Amino acid sequence: MKNIAILLAFTALLTVSIPSFSDCSGYSCTNVTVTRIVVRPYNLNVQIRTSGDESKLSCDAASDYINLGGDQPNYDSTYALLLTAHTTQHPITIRTTAEGECVIQYVVSDH
Repeated sequence: MKNIAILLAFTALLTVSIPSFSDCSGYSCTNVTVTRIVVRPYNLNVQIRTSGDESKLSCDAASDYINLGGDQPNYDSTYALLLTAHTTQHPITIRTTAEGECVIQYVVSDH
């Protein structure tokens, strides 16, 4: 019984001390923070960088930026979520296009 208690305590310690995975791969950046936002008002485009490595995305992240176009559906809500995540440094998941220019498809914030 004592060995089981020690094993459970050790397992709990490992679970707490293992950092959560965060990076970009394929067509998403998972559990990343927004590190930079560039707003280009004349072409209604927002570009973001994250704590992940955007060069690992399957789409083309020119200069390691992911784009959000002003003409995209739900632009205001998506931009508001990105801005809030940037300000609070809250981790988010960003789904991008699979190929071509990296364009945000949707953003997920978990708590």
